[in-house]
Amino acid sequence: MRTNKDIFADRTVSLTPQELIDFEHTIKDCMAEFVPFTSYSLFFPREKAAVVPEPEFRAEDNELILPMVFKGEMLCFFIAKGVRLKAPATAPKYLMALATSVLEKLALYKKAVTDPLTGLYSRNFFFEELEQAIEQVQDCLATGSCRAGMEAREPEITFSGTFGVIFLDLDTFQPINERYGYLKGDDILSEVGRLLHMVCPKYTTVARFANDKFAILVPDAKPHACFQLSEVIRSGLSKLSFTDDITNDTITITGSLGYVCYPQGLEGAQFRRTPSEQARMIVRKARKGVAVAKDQGRNRVFGYADILSKGGRVLETLPMNRMVVSLGEASGAKVGQRFLVRSPKSGGIASASLTEDERLSGRYPALYKGEVVLVEVQDDIAFAEALHLGDAAWAVEPGDRLNLIEGDESLFSPEQEIKDDSMPSHDGATQLLRYGEFVSWFAKARLKPESFGLSLIRILDQPEESDRYQDGMDHMARDVARLARGVFGDAATGGRFGLNGMIFFTKGADRQTLMDRSLELVAMAAENLGLKLSVGSARYPFLNFDRADMLDNCRKALEHALLLPEPRVAVFDSISLNLSADRRFMDGDIYGAIEEFKLALLDDENNLLARNSLGICYAQLGRFQEARHEFQHVVELDKKDVLALYNLGWANHRLGDLKSAEKAYRQCLKAEPGHVYSLMRLGSIEEKANHLKKAANLYKKAAEQPGGERLVFRPLARVAYKQGDIEATREYLHLALNADHNDHQAMHMLAKLYLDQGEDPQIAEVLARQSSALAPGVDGYWDTLVEALEAQGKGEEAAIVAARAAG
Repeated sequence: MRTNKDIFADRTVSLTPQELIDFEHTIKDCMAEFVPFTSYSLFFPREKAAVVPEPEFRAEDNELILPMVFKGEMLCFFIAKGVRLKAPATAPKYLMALATSVLEKLALYKKAVTDPLTGLYSRNFFFEELEQAIEQVQDCLATGSCRAGMEAREPEITFSGTFGVIFLDLDTFQPINERYGYLKGDDILSEVGRLLHMVCPKYTTVARFANDKFAILVPDAKPHACFQLSEVIRSGLSKLSFTDDITNDTITITGSLGYVCYPQGLEGAQFRRTPSEQARMIVRKARKGVAVAKDQGRNRVFGYADILSKGGRVLETLPMNRMVVSLGEASGAKVGQRFLVRSPKSGGIASASLTEDERLSGRYPALYKGEVVLVEVQDDIAFAEALHLGDAAWAVEPGDRLNLIEGDESLFSPEQEIKDDSMPSHDGATQLLRYGEFVSWFAKARLKPESFGLSLIRILDQPEESDRYQDGMDHMARDVARLARGVFGDAATGGRFGLNGMIFFTKGADRQTLMDRSLELVAMAAENLGLKLSVGSARYPFLNFDRADMLDNCRKALEHALLLPEPRVAVFDSISLNLSADRRFMDGDIYGAIEEFKLALLDDENNLLARNSLGICYAQLGRFQEARHEFQHVVELDKKDVLALYNLGWANHRLGDLKSAEKAYRQCLKAEPGHVYSLMRLGSIEEKANHLKKAANLYKKAAEQPGGERLVFRPLARVAYKQGDIEATREYLHLALNADHNDHQAMHMLAKLYLDQGEDPQIAEVLARQSSALAPGVDGYWDTLVEALEAQGKGEEAAIVAARAAG
C-alpha cells in the first residue's frame, strides 16, 4: 500500500501545465534543435485525451502538431508553423519521441532543484534565487531610482527595491520523530510542504532548507508583508492535526518564524560582500528571529529588526551589578546602548481563584526593574552594567526582558543611580571611569559648559593570544588610555567604552581641536605602541542638536571614521549625517532620511552626495518638482556628476518634460558613454514618439553594456510587437521571464499576446493570474484575466473577478 509520502514524492517528478508554461521558452529552444520552424505555440486541450493522439503534419499549411507525452500521458500539443519535412509520413513519429525526451529533460531539472519529500524547492535553488534578488536590488539602488518598469505607454509601476526572507523552524519536532518514528515525521513534513505551497503566493520561492526547517523568499516585500505571511503560516501550522496509527494519539505541531528584509537587514561594510555572502548573512539574520521567537515561548513570529528593541533578555547575573545578555553584534547591539529591564510578568496574565467556580483575571502592569548599558559586545552576547535600579530589593534576574531606550528617554532619573560604596569608581585596567558611571556622570556634566567635545576611541587590533583575549585587550586599553590622557589633557574626563574602546569628555573643545587631538593620538599609538586606532568625535553646539544628542552623534562619527582609510578619524559633520541618513533610507524611514540630509546640507551646502540623496527621497515620495530642483543644483555645481544627470533626466521624464529629460540623459551619456539606464530611458522616449528603429537601436546598445542584457527584453518585445514581429515579441518576453520569473509586466504582455493572436486562452489565464497576484493594484491585469476567462466560456468566474477588481 502506497503512503502519502510515496504519492507526494511522485508528484515532484511530474510536470504540470503551469510548469510547461514556465518552461515554454526552453521547450521551444530544444525543439528547434530537431526541426526548424518560423513560429510555434503550446495548446492545452480542455478535455483529457483517453488515448494519446498521433502526431500530424499538414503539408498544405506547413504545420506540425506534436502531442507532448510524459509518463504515458499527453500534457499538451506543440504546434510548429513554417515547417518543411523531407519525410512527412515517418518523421512526425520520431519528432514526437524527441519531444518526449525534452519533457524528460525538464523533469530531471525539476527533480534536481526540488526536495523529494515536500515538493518544495531545494536549499541550493533557494540560495540561487536569493542571490539573484540581491543583485536586482543592488541594480535598483545603483541607479538612484527603485523602479522596475520601463513602460512607454503607461505609468511606471513602483518597485520598492526590497524583498523579505522568512525562516520557519518547527517547534520540538525531534521528539515527534523519536516517539512516533521518522516515517510519521516524514508524513508530517510532507503535509507542511503542502501547506506552504498552498498559503504562499505563487511568486514566492519556498524551499525546504534542512530537516524541519523551511525558507521563503518574498519578492518586493516590506516588513509588514513578511509579518502577515508569517502569521498566516504560523496559524495554518497550528491547525494541522495527525493521528498515529499505532497509539491512536493525536499529534499537533507549531512553528516559530523569523523574517528579515533586504537591504534593511544589512549595514555598512556588509554591502561590500559578494551577493553569495550577503545571501547567507540575510538567512542567518532571519534565523536569529526564529531563535528569539523560540526563546520567548515558541509558536510566534519575530522580525530581525525587532530583536534589538524588544528581543533581548538577561542570561546571567554577575557581581558588581553586571550581567550577560542575549544581544550581540549579530543582532545590531553596540557598546553604549541602554535598555530598560522588565520582569517577564510585565503585561502578562494575572489570575487567582476565589472558589472552584469563580476566578479573577487581569493583566500585570509594566514592571520595570531598572536600566542597564552595554559595556562589551561580542558576536552573540553582550555584557551590561546597571545604571539605575528602581528597587534594590527587586533584583535583576536571568530571564528578565530588555527594551531598547531610544534617544535620551529613561524611566529613571540620575538621582536614582546606584549608590554602592563597594563598587570601584574606576576601571581596573585603564583607571578610567567604568562606562556606566561615565554615562551617569556625563548626564550631569553636559549641562554646565557652553561648549564641549566627546571623543570615542576604538582599538582596531586584536590580542595575539586568543585564549587570553580579555587580558590582552586590557593591556592594550591601558597603554592607549595613558596616551589619550596625555593628548586630551588633565581636564578631560575619560571612561571605558567596552573592551576595545574608551570615551573622553573635554570642555570648550572646537571642531579643529578635536580633529587635531584625534590625529595626534592615532599617530602616537601607531608609532609608540604599534596599534591602529579609529576616533570619532562630536562637539556641542552643532546645528540644532541638543546636549543629549552628543553621545549618539559621537557614535555616528565613529561609524563614519571606521569607513575611512587611515588615519580613521572623523568629527561629526555633514558626511556623518549623510551616512546616518542613508541608513534611515535603507530602513524605509524616508521622512527621517530627508531631515538628516537637510541637516547635512545645512552644515555643508556643497555636499553633492547629500543633495543627490535628498532628491532621490523626494522622488520616492512622488515630489518630482522638489527632486528636480535638487538634481539641477548638483548639475550646476558639477556638470559631470553622472548620478545627478541621470536622476535629473528621470525627474523631468516623470514630469512629462521629455525635451529636458532627453537633454539630461544625453549629457549623462557624454559623461559616461555606456550608462545603461540613460540608454534605456532614451529608448523609451523614442518609442513613445513611435521612432521604433531608433528605440530598438538604443535598447540593443544598452544590452551590450555590463548588466544591461536582462533589462532590455521587455522593451524590445514592445518594439517588436509594434513592428508586427510576433515571434520576436514572444521570444523577448520569454527571455524577460527567464531573467526574472517575477516580471509581472512581461507576464501580462505575454497573456495579451496569446489572446490577441487567438491562441490558447488557458495559458493566457495562467499568466494573467500570476501578473495580477504580483501587482494586484494594476487594473489592466485584472481586465486581461477577465478577458481570458470569457474566452474559455467561464462567464461566472469572469464576473466574480471583474467584481473583485472593481471593488
